[in-house]
Amino acid sequence: MEVRSEAKKCLEVLKQYQDIVVTMHTNPDGDAIGSAIGLAWFLQKELGKNVCIYNEDPLPLRFSFLAVPCAYYTDLAAIPFADPLVVLLDGSEAHRFGDAFAPYFAGRKSLCIDHHLVEKEIASEYNWIDHTMAATGEMVAHVVYAHSDKTFEEAAIPLYVALSGDTGNFSFGNTSVDAIECLAKLVETPLNLAPIREKLDNTWTKEKMYFWGKLISMVKFAFNEQLAYIAIPHTLFAEWGVTKEALEGFVERMRRVATVRMTLMMREEIKNGSPFIKVSMRSSGDDDVRSIVALFGGGGHKNAAGAGIEGSLENVFAMLYPHIEKVLQK
Repeated sequence: MEVRSEAKKCLEVLKQYQDIVVTMHTNPDGDAIGSAIGLAWFLQKELGKNVCIYNEDPLPLRFSFLAVPCAYYTDLAAIPFADPLVVLLDGSEAHRFGDAFAPYFAGRKSLCIDHHLVEKEIASEYNWIDHTMAATGEMVAHVVYAHSDKTFEEAAIPLYVALSGDTGNFSFGNTSVDAIECLAKLVETPLNLAPIREKLDNTWTKEKMYFWGKLISMVKFAFNEQLAYIAIPHTLFAEWGVTKEALEGFVERMRRVATVRMTLMMREEIKNGSPFIKVSMRSSGDDDVRSIVALFGGGGHKNAAGAGIEGSLENVFAMLYPHIEKVLQK
């Protein structure tokens, strides 16, 4: 179905409800955060809706410069709406929104806007799923522009952050003509991109810089240096005075090595007293990392995907190894 038609269908659903909860996947990245805040601004300022944002994780510090127009809840019990429309952004599986979310979501009216490959649509009112879109933020921008040919700065800034985040600042292979046209329309708002980039790019602490030095020293290689991988124990963050947010961008950074076709980052958490490994993978070209993590309940895109797998760092790497080998030997 044509993009404008899909966007209009989403807009029609949004207009039917006065109370709206906007949510996005846990451990939200720029696309998830930018899409949620951009949509919240649009719903509140343009459509006059009662809006809140929910995520079990707090707003990441690196996005704290973004103005949030409404309450941002990390506790579902705090949401004041009795019977809201729930808008799922940048994820199409209930488990991606946290352990507590599924019971809350069950039976509620919902709309899903997502650009990941999915096996099952879960929203009750409408599902706009399009893996050809560069970012969920691009899709939200189409919804905004389905209402009006021009948007406003408070919404355009987070939507730019969303689109920039999932395209590697418009350098990844998913940077389509449509994505560039969406960027141009956002800039016409008008937007001054230089201060936004300054706030996105130059926010490191010295602790994060030293931490990345440690991470670089821990990177290992396999398959004739075609795979770069790292295993990060949960104790490392306290040791270096950082949080898991300090890892943002590192799995992409490992691809800077000329021989590397695929990167793997494994981050240990302790869940219910047992190790639980967050897996992030990146690749380029025809190397399909989504096909690997999908075997373990994960998902994402062909060149950027992730999963959560129970087990130790060593065991999870052993589980992934033969599947990585199969892809790299193609």
